[in-house]
Amino acid sequence: MNVELSPARLKRIETLRKNMLVEPQVCVEKALYTTESFRSTEGAPIEYRRAMALDHVLTHLTVGIGEGELFVGRPTGKVRGGPLSPEINSSWYTKEMDTFHTREQENYAEVSEADKQIIRDCCEYWRGKSLFDHWQAAIPDEMKFANGPIIGGGGFCLNTQYYGHISTDFGKMLEKGVLGLYRDIDAVIDSMGTFGDAEEFTKIRYLRAMKISLGAVVKFAHRYAELAQQMAAEETDPQRKAELEKIAETCRWVPEHPPRTLYEAIQSTWFTYVALNNEAWGAGPSLSRVDQYLYPFYQADKRAGRITDEDALEYLACFLIKQNGQFTVYSTPAAKIYGGLCCRLGNTIGGLKPDGTTAVNELSYLVLRAARFGLTEDIMVLTGQDTPQDFLVEAVETAKILRGKMKFIGHDVLVRQMLHDGRPLEIARGCAITGCNSPSVPGWSLDLPGGMINLPLILDLALHDGYSPRLDRQMGPHTGDARNFTSFEQVYDAFKAQFRFFVPYMHLYKNMDKKMFAEYSPCPLQSAMMQGCIEKATDITRGAMYPYMSYSMSLSGAPNIGDSLCTIKKLVFEEKKYTMSQLMDALDRNFEGDGEMLHQIQRLPKFGNDEPYVDKLVDDVLEFTSGEIEKIPGLYGAKSTCAAATITGNIPMGADVGALPDGRLAGEPIAEGGISPHQGRNTSGITATMASVAKLNPLNFRHGSVLNIRIDPDAVKDRSKLEKLAVLIRSFHAIGGYLVQFNIVSTQTLREAQKHPEQYKDLLVRVSTYSAYFVELSTQLQNDIIARLSFGSV
Repeated sequence: MNVELSPARLKRIETLRKNMLVEPQVCVEKALYTTESFRSTEGAPIEYRRAMALDHVLTHLTVGIGEGELFVGRPTGKVRGGPLSPEINSSWYTKEMDTFHTREQENYAEVSEADKQIIRDCCEYWRGKSLFDHWQAAIPDEMKFANGPIIGGGGFCLNTQYYGHISTDFGKMLEKGVLGLYRDIDAVIDSMGTFGDAEEFTKIRYLRAMKISLGAVVKFAHRYAELAQQMAAEETDPQRKAELEKIAETCRWVPEHPPRTLYEAIQSTWFTYVALNNEAWGAGPSLSRVDQYLYPFYQADKRAGRITDEDALEYLACFLIKQNGQFTVYSTPAAKIYGGLCCRLGNTIGGLKPDGTTAVNELSYLVLRAARFGLTEDIMVLTGQDTPQDFLVEAVETAKILRGKMKFIGHDVLVRQMLHDGRPLEIARGCAITGCNSPSVPGWSLDLPGGMINLPLILDLALHDGYSPRLDRQMGPHTGDARNFTSFEQVYDAFKAQFRFFVPYMHLYKNMDKKMFAEYSPCPLQSAMMQGCIEKATDITRGAMYPYMSYSMSLSGAPNIGDSLCTIKKLVFEEKKYTMSQLMDALDRNFEGDGEMLHQIQRLPKFGNDEPYVDKLVDDVLEFTSGEIEKIPGLYGAKSTCAAATITGNIPMGADVGALPDGRLAGEPIAEGGISPHQGRNTSGITATMASVAKLNPLNFRHGSVLNIRIDPDAVKDRSKLEKLAVLIRSFHAIGGYLVQFNIVSTQTLREAQKHPEQYKDLLVRVSTYSAYFVELSTQLQNDIIARLSFGSV
């Protein structure tokens, strides 16, 4: 679809982009108003307190309409802001607020003294009351030793965020509006028995909290209507005056009522999203399948002659840019894992309809065009056998223009994973991507991540009888001195024993985290946007989505394990070039003086080169580890699943791991991405890399996986090469690949950006499974991206 914007519209878009690329600021307003509300509702039921807190935040949050904006609603009181959530974890804000503006990873504008005092006051109130405090009290100290080194980010409350990987049913709000949802709630209340029944009364009380939360969204919209009307009265430019009046009219109508046009549908969706995020701020909330629920409004507008495709393109570009005004504020340790200062907000397009036919439509193409004007918001492209080739080529071309950014997910594989976990076929086909790589069905299922397991550290323990040389402590069980192992099976069994030992701890951290949210932080608004929660009068945090629930953990560094096991199996037990004692001595001295051994290790098969020997080992590791994780269920009967992902945690995780048999030196990053080959080892080309990854059984990582590939821009410089890459993506998905994404940027450009960051402020790169500005990353993370092998051809 060849649609271009006029110079005047392009000027608006460039203004919006420029105004969004401001210095990120910490916003204390959500913390202040949440704390004020909780102080005033002491002793009340928690669902009421949560609903009133959201109402108080949305009633007082600073509102603002920027130059040229067509869609309004700031998630924080800042243009580009990150809120604080002391009700989740108040333990570190006062310790770090003085250095927010100086730390290397994720630094923000300097916090004012007035705001620092607000932070102190809020943290003082929440001391001993935050979810993290409750989590700390619930788990004995002697059982916390694996939290951090073995499993990082094992609980949302530890990372100071709510459930983030949620895919709500925005179509529900568009179909009914708040008033329609009120009617649904009232109908359920009317169908109940007497409120004299304690159980029924509890449900009625919860449903009333839902109505309070929904009403808060309307109040927020009306505040913007008033602001737009005031600005229109003072505006002298006729065109801008008309735009402001249209904004005022729209905000009076949606989301209270169902939208009548595409413009109103986008505004209603954005107000809903902002409210959802203020109720439960976390990384990775999804706008789900925007080209599906917005499409009927586009069609109606086109039939009525109300808009042109140029109008729709401008609306979508404004919508995508608007998504960049938010980020999550992390502590320094968490920022090393989740670093990037991006919005982590996903828009899924393409894929299948419930009947199995392609879902690609005109709006899908327009979203791709609009994405070329966007910033760090994510675009997830679902592909299937029937995905039109011109659409896939358009997506690849968009990725080239943006130096990567797009995620390409095989919808057929995704549906297979959903069916394995019991989702009906029609529901499974409606799936979208939340967060980095997590599949979920908007409105129908709750599929949450839950920490990253440091597999290389567990291998390190297996080789040292449960002792960690880097951390200088006994962490795992005694599984024997590796120098005395006489078979490969003994090595592998030691790894398995170490892993099994830690599995209950992993589940404990995760399940107690979910239990704290259920007890102290229900989400009535979020629940109102999910299927069945109103009818059940049950919160999403309390099992309302059963049986469509899964809690996941990420398996990190599996390629390192496969490569290491390959070294041990071949060099020691098959070729007998070295003994286990010689290998252990080399590991313990970090390969110093062992150049010949490193040479022998380098010549061995490495994952990512279509080598069946090592690829099978990686697959075996994933099958074993995921199988052990799945044995213990999650809270409220949720299925326990796995992902293969590291985000940017491969750097801090690597810092805890000694030298490995794969040749990686002590303290170096482990393999990035999740199932991406270790940096620089996939030397046989892009096709071989994809073939290795596609051999892995995707049912072992049903919560998603990540393959990062860096391509030199010359490899996709003309139409024929773009078409070739599109065919390659389609083939990858056809043979079982799940997610692939690209950095299409040269090493030279990245090096220049390191030297002259002021000249590359808008240089986007794929960090792990999200996009971020290269110059806002730490030097260590920049170098890790540069270390990924760049392919000169496809």
